[in-house]
Amino acid sequence: MPASPQPDQPPPSPSAPPVTPEAPKPSPSERVPETSADECALIAPSSLPRAESRGDSIATVGLTDRIDPTHAPRPTNEGERLLFRQLYETLVRADCMGRVVPGLAESWRLDADGRTWIVTLREDARFADGTPVTSTDVRASWTRDGVGETLRPEVSGLVQSVALSGERGLAIRLQSPRVDVPLALAHPDLAIARSAADSLWPLGTRSSRIAPDGDTATRITITRDGVDAIRFLVAPGDPRDLLDRGVDLLLTRNPAALDYAATLPSFQSVPLAWQRTHALLSPGRARSSPMLSDDQRQVLADDAVRGEARGARGPFWWQMRTECEVAATPPRNQSPPTPRIVYDANDSVARDLAERFVGLVRASSPGATAFLDALLPDRPRRTYQRATGLTGEALALAHRLGSDAGYVIALDSQPIDPCRELKVLVDAARWVDAETIVPLVDTRLHAIVRRGRSGVTAEWDGGLVVAPAGAAR
Repeated sequence: MPASPQPDQPPPSPSAPPVTPEAPKPSPSERVPETSADECALIAPSSLPRAESRGDSIATVGLTDRIDPTHAPRPTNEGERLLFRQLYETLVRADCMGRVVPGLAESWRLDADGRTWIVTLREDARFADGTPVTSTDVRASWTRDGVGETLRPEVSGLVQSVALSGERGLAIRLQSPRVDVPLALAHPDLAIARSAADSLWPLGTRSSRIAPDGDTATRITITRDGVDAIRFLVAPGDPRDLLDRGVDLLLTRNPAALDYAATLPSFQSVPLAWQRTHALLSPGRARSSPMLSDDQRQVLADDAVRGEARGARGPFWWQMRTECEVAATPPRNQSPPTPRIVYDANDSVARDLAERFVGLVRASSPGATAFLDALLPDRPRRTYQRATGLTGEALALAHRLGSDAGYVIALDSQPIDPCRELKVLVDAARWVDAETIVPLVDTRLHAIVRRGRSGVTAEWDGGLVVAPAGAAR
């Protein structure tokens, strides 16, 4: 079992003080706690049959999501999230306990203005081709065209401005200031990369890179010094097929795959932290409307969702956002909504919930009525006539218009920057009122790991770093 945050307990709030290795040694109360070798390990080495061995490295990883190199280094699904984490780094990291630790940056301190972080890059920071990472590279990675000062939209939600200070120094003003740590710099949207003329894949700052051969639709190989380090097998569909193909690591919440893995003595399943909270958005919902009770949320988790889920547990970050600067919700046209509940067609949990809500409307039991009193307190029951799965621009347009009766969405349970996540949500759907978001269920992934394997560490946001054989970092 992992020694990282316990599955049923959220990790403590990140609050570690700034690291400044060049400064005089801080007092014990100011030091960043060191992470032990086992503390963030998915499989603690000491739990292996031979305690003196650190186990074999992960050689093959299964992915059930399609991978698009043009998305790198910013992932759009779980498969890209796992793969990109092996190639691209941020300036700082948040470890499994929520402590801010060095990434590409070796030190940081808060400037006298109380809003700007002075960051120094590691002297040995290198791209995968061996060239040094400079402060100019960091700013170029964050800007629209790589040479100007206009930040990418996904970056500008986190960073207000960035100025250079020599080859290794940056002055970074964050949108959501923290007086203790620059936690926002650990967001994966701030990962550093540089375009490569001979590859669709941007260069990362870890020592591994994508092998030039192979079909990225089915297999992606990461090499270290020209030697195969990790193979990623890409096979959308039944994840059990990947287990039969001999992968060492597979992330899934598919109940059939977990049941199948339990019958294979060569595998063990490790639950990860509760990562996603599914919620209901209803245009025009009044702030005074009742919410689902804890018991009702648990019933949804038990009866509506296929796979492991639990009733969503607070506190919820969107309810603790007093310091966030988010534009007020504008008045809305009160025309009757389209009688459907919309969900992301690629999200099986959202589909299960949306279909259950339609089923409740068609039922007549007292239990169904109790649910609907909380889900639809301001609308006739007929507004949930059908569940509709959408993707891409069609889904984005539906959210933007807000003309449907309801929307089931997935949110990060522990976002690195809650203010930024709330702003992204509201920018995508200006009608959203955070006071009326209805939490439904929490879900998590399981890691199916071949027995005897180790070298996988968990980070604050649920991301995993897989250390190849002989990896130095």
